[in-house]
Amino acid sequence: MKKILMAITMLVFLAAASCKRTEKNVSFNFTVDSNTEKQAVYLDLIELEGKPITMDTAIAEMGKAVFVLKGGAVDPEALYRVRFEKTQAYFLVIPDKISIIVTADLKSPDLFSSNSDGSISFKLLLSGFNARLQEIDAIRNAIVAKGDVMDSSRVVLETSFRDKITAAGSFLLNYADTTQTPAVAIYALGMSRNLVSPDQVKPALNAIAKRFPKSKKIAKLAGDLDNQTAPKQTEDLVGKEAPLFELPDVNGKTISLASLRGKYVLVDFWASWCKPCRMENPNVVAAYQQFKDKNFTVLGVSLDKDKDAWVNAIKDDGLTWAHISDLKQWESSVVPLYQIEGIPFNVLLDPQGKIIAKGLRGEELLAKLTEILK
Repeated sequence: MKKILMAITMLVFLAAASCKRTEKNVSFNFTVDSNTEKQAVYLDLIELEGKPITMDTAIAEMGKAVFVLKGGAVDPEALYRVRFEKTQAYFLVIPDKISIIVTADLKSPDLFSSNSDGSISFKLLLSGFNARLQEIDAIRNAIVAKGDVMDSSRVVLETSFRDKITAAGSFLLNYADTTQTPAVAIYALGMSRNLVSPDQVKPALNAIAKRFPKSKKIAKLAGDLDNQTAPKQTEDLVGKEAPLFELPDVNGKTISLASLRGKYVLVDFWASWCKPCRMENPNVVAAYQQFKDKNFTVLGVSLDKDKDAWVNAIKDDGLTWAHISDLKQWESSVVPLYQIEGIPFNVLLDPQGKIIAKGLRGEELLAKLTEILK
């Protein structure tokens, strides 16, 4: 995840840039049942950079509400959010027609119907992906509940966890490869980058670029991917002594990286708000449980800002090693020190404090530790 991902979700990171405004605006015609109180409704254009732009407002009457919102030009690469002032309900719609009709019930906002093919496709993408995330979370919770127990059932759970992540990534890549709406393809690919390797994303991106050759936003996505996969300065860290730092733990006690010399140390940079980090945590737990008695430990370095969220995530995910943070998110002193571009990110140190590997995840982490801690 890049810094931009922490704003709201992976969706904002890949949101379409603002479309050109014309005199002929797209209209969103809503009929909504079960509105519990009279309230304002807002139409927001989701932007790639900066905050969403509110394009229009309306009033939703209590009970059955009928209202119209005006947006920008027809643009199947853009994304709008319709949100309500006093409830948590919202709708994500794609302006692929000049007049878009949406019928919904606020008791079940995810089940809305529409004449916008792009909006329905996007809804199905999110519902399918969220269902897979719920499965992953359930397995992760089962792994955490086992604590230090290392038995055959845990192996089954961890294997299933990795398989579910692979399946979720494949679902997104396939969706990107088959949808007829550029915005849906863009979002599906962007969401998949947290679950699959860039080498898997590139073929799918090349395929949709051929299907939508005039899309500037797909071209931008390709450029972002190239920048992500290009060699970074962090490559130079491998083989060198790890930069030293010290930060307070959850109780305010300062812990230094230097104090762990003499052991193999996985310095794990993560945060409670980072979904891919939380999905990766069971793999780190498995590695710690398997190798903690072989001169190996983990040091968790959080890019959190909210201490309670940080502490709760440590407990909920069963992370029993030392944890430190200055609670400054991306302003943390460790970010420039380790040239961190996104999390989860880690470096593996040998007992002399030299970095011998970086960016180890899933089976790759276990394989590396098996290699060096025979």
